[in-house]
Amino acid sequence: MPELPEVETVVRELREKLPGAVITRAVLTARDMYRRDSRDVSALEGARVASVERRGKAIVVRCRGSNGDLDLVVHLGMTGQLLWSARANTKALPHLHARWSLSGGAELRLVDPRRFGYVMVASPDATTASLAVGPDALTVTADELAHVLRRRTAAIKALLLDQRIVAGLGNIYVDESLFLAKVHPLTRGDRAARKSREIVAAVRRVLANAIAARGTTFSDYRRPDGSSGEFQFKLRVYGREGERCVRCRAKIRKIEVGQRGTHFCPRCQRMPRTVSSSRRK
Repeated sequence: MPELPEVETVVRELREKLPGAVITRAVLTARDMYRRDSRDVSALEGARVASVERRGKAIVVRCRGSNGDLDLVVHLGMTGQLLWSARANTKALPHLHARWSLSGGAELRLVDPRRFGYVMVASPDATTASLAVGPDALTVTADELAHVLRRRTAAIKALLLDQRIVAGLGNIYVDESLFLAKVHPLTRGDRAARKSREIVAAVRRVLANAIAARGTTFSDYRRPDGSSGEFQFKLRVYGREGERCVRCRAKIRKIEVGQRGTHFCPRCQRMPRTVSSSRRK
């Protein structure tokens, strides 16, 4: 699913297109994609886009109009794509669920084959309350992370996936970051706290490199112009089960942590002594 680098890429590229544009028409045909307590997207008609921001994995388009300040929040879920076109397209697109027509003839479209994402139109205060997440993965400090981890005994992999602890990380970038930090994914949170500085540094480095590559595309993720990201060619452990580690040449392993497939190097990321034999499998 789109994680922080993919969403950040979409936000940065839409930030070059949307601010100043007026939403002339807004339609969402998949009513089940509305987040609870959302207003109808038609409330955005006549509003002018003020800014495009990211909150964790959510895209927030801030608008100002006769209905007051409203936010359009789009979460891409597993397979969502937020596409921009300089011209409205009358051609039917598979899995097209929402359109926002813009002044000047441009159009923003939401495509989502599996429909695990959502759309919300709400006041800025309601947006803040709804998107209650932890510190962003790009700005979280080592001290902030250590403070939370010291009180946790769950595996560090599962903890870093918790958006209440760190916002924006998903399966791909947690695996890549733990590899760079040389931390085993089953390490307990309270023990991983000792390496919070290494983990934070690794997270920032991995995310910066992924953003520079415009994200990771395996199947569905697309940039607003429809093109793919390129970080999939730079992955060191994720998706490389059985291949040789780029550092030590050991074979990359895959296990399950918190019901998520997890990739790591058994030599670079040593098994913590406190992990029971049943969890090592």
